[in-house]
Amino acid sequence: MAVPKTGTTSVQKYLLENDKTATKNRVELNGKHYKFREHMTALEIKNVLVVNYQNFTIIGFVRHPYGRIVSSYFFYKKGAKSWVWVGKESKKPTEQKLKIKLAQLLPFHIWALVYPYKSNIEYFFDTKNILIVDIKNIGLFEDLEENLNEILSRSNICLEKEIPHENKSLHLGEDEYFKNPVFKWLINRKVKRDLEFYNLVLSSKQ
Repeated sequence: MAVPKTGTTSVQKYLLENDKTATKNRVELNGKHYKFREHMTALEIKNVLVVNYQNFTIIGFVRHPYGRIVSSYFFYKKGAKSWVWVGKESKKPTEQKLKIKLAQLLPFHIWALVYPYKSNIEYFFDTKNILIVDIKNIGLFEDLEENLNEILSRSNICLEKEIPHENKSLHLGEDEYFKNPVFKWLINRKVKRDLEFYNLVLSSKQ
């Protein structure tokens, strides 16, 4: 499961290059093919797989909200990337251009407050607020390689090379952008549930 700005592009590329059985955005089970869009939530994946959802190990990563906000800002500020969307996602190119323009026009502290932040929670919980991904299979972006190794080792998969960091944004340390106490308080209110979920995942690793 590819949660945006959590290193999943790097993980996908690594697995595709080093595992001949790896496929991207599609799986086959009992002769039937299942296809997925990029950045689908666990619930969306479950809706595609239906009863077969339980036959797969769903893994994903969370990132501290501060890091996701800073990374997203500089990702859009540098122009993001060209995405091709079809079907229900046909309006996304216009939204993408708007996000890029806003990041290029607005200073970080204003952009961060108006940006429609999509939380980690939306990717891991169902509509009844029930966690539908085993917390043991949720890793931290900040410890991506270590946590990914731990998760894959339970399926007897071992990574033999370091994972390269793709789409890396250039910016100051994340804490540098949250020194203003008023701004930090406003952001903490905005991402309150996400902070709580991140800390829950963090505590599960200790």
